[in-house]
Amino acid sequence: MTKSTKQLVLEMSIGMFLYTLVLGILAAVFHSGLERMGFSLLPVLLGLACGFVADVFMLIHMARITERAAASMDESYANKTTVVQSMIRRVIFIIVLFFLGSRPQIDAVAMIIGALGLKAGALLQPITHRTLFPDIQKEGKESIMEERRTVYGNDENSDEPSGT
Repeated sequence: MTKSTKQLVLEMSIGMFLYTLVLGILAAVFHSGLERMGFSLLPVLLGLACGFVADVFMLIHMARITERAAASMDESYANKTTVVQSMIRRVIFIIVLFFLGSRPQIDAVAMIIGALGLKAGALLQPITHRTLFPDIQKEGKESIMEERRTVYGNDENSDEPSGT
């Protein structure tokens, strides 16, 4: 994976972890209510953790497939690859869900809720990026400007909008 993709995966993983952490704290706070509904705290926390781990693996797989599809420069290959790999990812998640969810130590519902952290990670990524990695954002803008100057000429005013 490229450096920028690895950075994006890290930022999304932090958001996914925060989502799982908040859910774990809520489960601990409301553990008496969970127990009245028939859910024990430890299996719920383990299910959330398994959902988080599954999210990280799915995110890494999506990043690799996306880069491979983009590098191919072939639209039909990219469409086929992303659809097939998406289905494989879902089937593997369902198999793991059935395998782990059949264990009394892991709550399958909590694992599914934990796996929804991928959405939360995507939504929290811009906030994570601005909060934890502000220097990287500035470096990215500089490299874009340098690339433009290299491709379109070394005119210092080429990045500025024309005043006419």
